[in-house]
Amino acid sequence: LDTDGIWCILPNSFPDVYTFDMADGGSLRLEYPCVMLNADVHEHFTNHQYQTLVDPARGIYETHSECSIFFEVDGPYRCMVLPSSLEEGK
Repeated sequence: LDTDGIWCILPNSFPDVYTFDMADGGSLRLEYPCVMLNADVHEHFTNHQYQTLVDPARGIYETHSECSIFFEVDGPYRCMVLPSSLEEGK
């Protein structure tokens, strides 16, 4: 699923990355748009009737939930470069 264009809808001032300082001295980086889109897709579009053939001779299938749609920021630079206006709303 090609979702590159989804990032064009967010204004430059949107709070997209949060960093949490952990009690052990480490940190946790959270990309807010990715997390929220992935949580929404997982909640509303997970296929709970996904079936995998486990015994071909007897025709037995195992039913489980699966969601293979994931949003992410592209590239090794963790960003997308898109030509746009420097001012919001223009």
